[in-house]
Amino acid sequence: MSIQSPPGTSCDARDERVHAAVRALIAEQGVQISMDAVAARAGCSKQTLYARYGSKQALMLRVIGQRLAHASLQPALTAEDLRSELQQFAESHLARLGEPDAVGASRLITAQASHFPEEVADLFEAGAGALVVRIASWLQQAMRRGLLRHDDPHCAAELLLGMLAGLDLDRQRCLLPHRDADARARWARFAVDGFLRAFAPPAPRQ
Repeated sequence: MSIQSPPGTSCDARDERVHAAVRALIAEQGVQISMDAVAARAGCSKQTLYARYGSKQALMLRVIGQRLAHASLQPALTAEDLRSELQQFAESHLARLGEPDAVGASRLITAQASHFPEEVADLFEAGAGALVVRIASWLQQAMRRGLLRHDDPHCAAELLLGMLAGLDLDRQRCLLPHRDADARARWARFAVDGFLRAFAPPAPRQ
């Protein structure tokens, strides 16, 4: 079973302009962005934003969900399929973690978490929390097909994401550059191979 896009994430050209404005503003201001600023950046009216998205928080959650829609994995029917899909996901996930707006947003949201705990918690659940659920569902299917050792799929999903991220969050906090494309590919292969060794299915009995 492939991971499906979250509801309400299909975008037209206007949505794309609004989403781009929200991503840029979150990177600049964190969760303190205003609908006035979004409207000005996207070239539309504030009334249009409220009519289309409902509230600032709903809009931010929609933007997080739209980015999550790109984290797709196709069904794995063989061990080679499994490795290939995980490798592609790993490289794209690492690339997203290193995008300038993602880095800026992470720094600011972390700094603002104690002042806006509910808003930041909602963003976490819509982003990282939802990603764990989607990957867990995919891993569970692979476990049922005998491609991975049977275990808690949610723990396995969180472990996989932790292995992929490595020290990237520490690099962000220390303002260090992220890996380039070649380094991301090498790290993705290393992390995926380690994950697959850890969750290799038991050898058939003789």
